[in-house]
Amino acid sequence: MSDTENKIKAATVDLLLKEGNFGFTLYDVAERSRANRTVIHYYFRSRDNLQTVVTKEILSTLVRPRYETLICKDDLKSKILNFLEESDKICSLYPYIDVFLMVRLKVSQDLQLFFQNILESFKDLIFEVQEAIDRKETNYQSAQLFLSDLFSLSSFSYIFSNFFQSLDIPLHQKSNSYDCTNKNGRILDILFGRNN
Repeated sequence: MSDTENKIKAATVDLLLKEGNFGFTLYDVAERSRANRTVIHYYFRSRDNLQTVVTKEILSTLVRPRYETLICKDDLKSKILNFLEESDKICSLYPYIDVFLMVRLKVSQDLQLFFQNILESFKDLIFEVQEAIDRKETNYQSAQLFLSDLFSLSSFSYIFSNFFQSLDIPLHQKSNSYDCTNKNGRILDILFGRNN
């Protein structure tokens, strides 16, 4: 694979996952990658083909490793913490990754197949969460709500953190870095309850 081809793909990933520009044009990619649009057409033929190629790479390098933390043999809290830590690595670099997955799911067969397969693997996770609910280790009423909160708390906080940092709001204490450790502790408190 050529250096130019890699630059084009990297520029596309940045447009999608760093900026949330899901309606990008080949002009946007050309400008960001500093590659001529003719060169982009030479390597990828079309915007749709470029997006398909990039989606496959996002799936294999960013999405799969993150979700695989939830299907390992660790105990439930360790799985959740490993997922949160992996999410921090990925979402701090690519805050729009989960929005991208939701937007692309209906049109990407690769994503549909991945999530069909991962849902099969999630049966054990759902069972573990339900057991934690039954043992009153969490105040959640259903595994679905527990997992919905886990996924949204682990990633969307980066989008909103970036949003609030971009606003010119006078704050008593402004932080240049996002404290993931503290955030992960707060998420564990929400999911499992401090008093449990």
